[in-house]
Amino acid sequence: MGQHGKGESVWLGFFLYEVLVRFSEIARLHNDASFAERCQAESALVRKNIEEHGWDGEWYRRAYFDDGSPLGSTGNPECRIDSIAQSWSVLSAPGMPNARAGQWKRWTSFLFNGTHNLIQLLDPPFDKSDLDPGYIKGYVPGVRENGGQYTHAAVWTTMAFAALGDSSRAWELMQ
Repeated sequence: MGQHGKGESVWLGFFLYEVLVRFSEIARLHNDASFAERCQAESALVRKNIEEHGWDGEWYRRAYFDDGSPLGSTGNPECRIDSIAQSWSVLSAPGMPNARAGQWKRWTSFLFNGTHNLIQLLDPPFDKSDLDPGYIKGYVPGVRENGGQYTHAAVWTTMAFAALGDSSRAWELMQ
């Protein structure tokens, strides 16, 4: 996040965690114990950093800007919550502590727009604040990445409900 390349993505951290765990398994299948151990060590470090720096007290942040300020934080006037970070906190299981998994439905309640029958990427959309997430802010509030439904995020949210065993909600969202 940011044009200086110093920002960091929490949701991508969850994704990296999952990739490292899976690569560790593949390395073991190919009898590459040293690479498997390296992947395990790196995944543990990523998980520790996510838990230490990604948790906002009520949900996971989306990212940090170049200057270290958070995005997807309860203190943000816009993009207080982001669906990708919440979805990947479930999809990268056991990336998320079980106590937080129980809050999943509360987190996602901010992101479902029943009136328009869509799963929002983030809420509220960027409109008037000084936060500058880049091209996302170029979209009209509520459209595409700026608080509208974004296909990847909607599918990941649906997958997270399925991963948690809530097949009824997953099916409802897929429809």
